[in-house]
Amino acid sequence: MDSWGPLLDAIGDRDVIMIDTPGMGRSEVPRRPMSIGAIADTFAAALSELDVDRVDVLGYSHGGTVAQEFAHRHPGRLRRMVLVATVAGVPWLPPRFTAQRALLSTRRYHSKAVAARDIPILAGGRTARDAEVLDAILADRQAHPPSKTGYRYLQIAVMPWSSHPWLHRIQCRTLVLQGDDDPVVRVANGRLLAARIRNARLEIVGGAGHMMLFDEPDRVGPLIAEFLGD
Repeated sequence: MDSWGPLLDAIGDRDVIMIDTPGMGRSEVPRRPMSIGAIADTFAAALSELDVDRVDVLGYSHGGTVAQEFAHRHPGRLRRMVLVATVAGVPWLPPRFTAQRALLSTRRYHSKAVAARDIPILAGGRTARDAEVLDAILADRQAHPPSKTGYRYLQIAVMPWSSHPWLHRIQCRTLVLQGDDDPVVRVANGRLLAARIRNARLEIVGGAGHMMLFDEPDRVGPLIAEFLGD
């Protein structure tokens, strides 16, 4: 939650509901891997428990796949969608090779030395350029690491997933935010999302990497606030 603070300040006075993917953050690890669709249904159920009917949804990285499924499976509950540094699934332009290797391991969450090596490789952008920003990211990541099982379940869910068969059916207005220095989600993936979603707008953030929500909140926050308030 601490890492999201600057972004929440930047997007203004809004009611925000933050939900951890099962097995990540402080949520419990499910007994078996869940599909992306099942995770989206879990989030919809959580909103019902809170008596919240219709929302704007922001999905970052893996969360962007869940956001797309939410838009597909629960279109009546969605007003607008923001997709940040995410993909439409298989087929997609893969991460840079060095980032692929780093993504496979959970050691960066449990070893500061490994994190200091791998996070800049995965993040790109300001995190890779600014030692002070990197130190803040490292401290937050190690405070609430995912379990190894939860991380593996997440990988199992994402690997076969694809929104290509139905992406063109998403009707809600959508903002696609993509950094041009993202080693994990390369620019072509953002372009594809914006081209396939009927009411989408693409914003490419120059010099920004995979963690732009956290290391560039003053740049991306106003873009999000303007879109949601338009």
